[in-house]
Amino acid sequence: MNTDPAKLKHIADHKWCWNESAFLRAQGLAVEEVAIGEVIVRLPRAQDSQRGGGGSALVLNGGVVAYMFDGALGFAIISSLLAMPEALEIDPAELRQFTINLDITYLDAAFGERFEAHGKVVRVSRSTAFAEGRFLDANGKVCATAKGIWRVFWPCAGASSPS
Repeated sequence: MNTDPAKLKHIADHKWCWNESAFLRAQGLAVEEVAIGEVIVRLPRAQDSQRGGGGSALVLNGGVVAYMFDGALGFAIISSLLAMPEALEIDPAELRQFTINLDITYLDAAFGERFEAHGKVVRVSRSTAFAEGRFLDANGKVCATAKGIWRVFWPCAGASSPS
């Protein structure tokens, strides 16, 4: 197994850049890896444009919940994939995955100012990954749950790996 410190740092730097995503910044979201295969996407302050769920200006829109889940579960999968030994042989920015299915169960209206989507990997392989999550309001109430399947695409080893 390759434990080259420079390659390990390259993976760590890649994870640090997750929060530089233009989409996440525009939505006011922040990503935190809490453990390998476990990620929290936080919305520290909901914007007026993110409200309107169920026709109420007080409730977070379900679409916001959906994209927070997609991010939390997707980043959890990337976190798990980057912990695999073969991740040291690639450029982590070239590792790709996309959502095949994201199933969300809305349990209760999401009221409040801050929200969190927690994502956790259930199973991961080189080609497919499964994750689940829960969506919490500021009081820690679970407002929704999710489970999903992702397709994974590894780059060719050595094609664009860091030096």
